[in-house]
Amino acid sequence: MEELTIIIPTYNRVNLLKKVLVALNKQSYDLNKVEVLVLDDCSLMNLKPEISKLKTKYRLKFFRMKEHAGQGMAKNKGIKLARGEYLLFIGDDMIPNKDLLKEHMELHEKNRGIAVLGRIFWANELRNEFMNYIEKIQFHYDNINNKNDVKLHFYTSNISLEKKWFKDEEYSGKFKNYGFEDLELGYRLEKKGLRVVYNPRAIAYHHHSYTFEQFCERMRKVGKSAVIFTRLHPELKRKYIPSFKEIFKLGSFVLSKSFFKHINKKTYWHANFVYNYLEGVEEESRGE
Repeated sequence: MEELTIIIPTYNRVNLLKKVLVALNKQSYDLNKVEVLVLDDCSLMNLKPEISKLKTKYRLKFFRMKEHAGQGMAKNKGIKLARGEYLLFIGDDMIPNKDLLKEHMELHEKNRGIAVLGRIFWANELRNEFMNYIEKIQFHYDNINNKNDVKLHFYTSNISLEKKWFKDEEYSGKFKNYGFEDLELGYRLEKKGLRVVYNPRAIAYHHHSYTFEQFCERMRKVGKSAVIFTRLHPELKRKYIPSFKEIFKLGSFVLSKSFFKHINKKTYWHANFVYNYLEGVEEESRGE
C-alpha cells in the first residue's frame, strides 16, 4: 500500500493541472511511496489523453466523475479510491514547492493523528497591488494564534491527514457555491479530536488571478456558503454573520461607491467585499 495519496480535483484546467503534476515529479520526497489521484469533475473535454502523456515517478491515476457535482464530491470519490495511509489535498492550480511532500510527511512521522496545514502564496508572476491585498483575505494565516493547534483553518488546497479520519466523515453535499465546504468538514473533524498543525514551510503557489469584479463575485458566493455553514453549526453564527448585518451592509454600501476609490483604494476594495459578502448572506437566507 502507498504511504501517501495526493488528491487533486480538477475542472477545465488541463494546462495548469499538467504543471502541478510535473512539479510533483520534482519532489525531494521518495515518490515510490506516492500515488496521485486526479478527479476530473466532468470537464468539457476529456483530460485523460493529455494526462496519460506525462512520464511520472509516482503512480498517477485518473478518474472522471459521471456528472459535474463540485469539488467536494470529487474529493469524496478520491478519498474512497485512495490507497495511501495519508491523504494530501491540493488544488489543480497549486504548484508545489519541491519540499512540499517532505515537509508534510516529516511532521506526520513525529506526530500521529494530526493534520498538517501548509502555506499558500500567490504565484509571483500574478502579483500586483490588488492581488497582494487580497492574499490575506483569501487565506487567513495571520489569524493563526497557535500553530500547533489551529482552529477553523482546514484549507484543502494544501492539507494532509490520515485516511482513517474519513471513516465516518466526508464533504457535505449541501454546498453548491464556493467556500466553507472544507472548513465545515474540518470543524467536524476537530470536534472528533483532530489537531491541525501549521507548517509554513510546506509551500504551494496559487496560480489563480482575480480581477476586482471576480473577487467581489467570489465574496458573494462565500456569503451564501456562510449561511449554509452556520445552519449546520449555529454555535458559529456570530463568528461569520454579523449581529447587526444591516448596519454593516449600509456602511459598506456607502464606502463602496466609486468616488471612494480615489480617496482610499483599499477602503473601497474592502467595502465592496463586505457588501457582496452580506448580499450573498441575504440571498441565501431568502432562499434565492
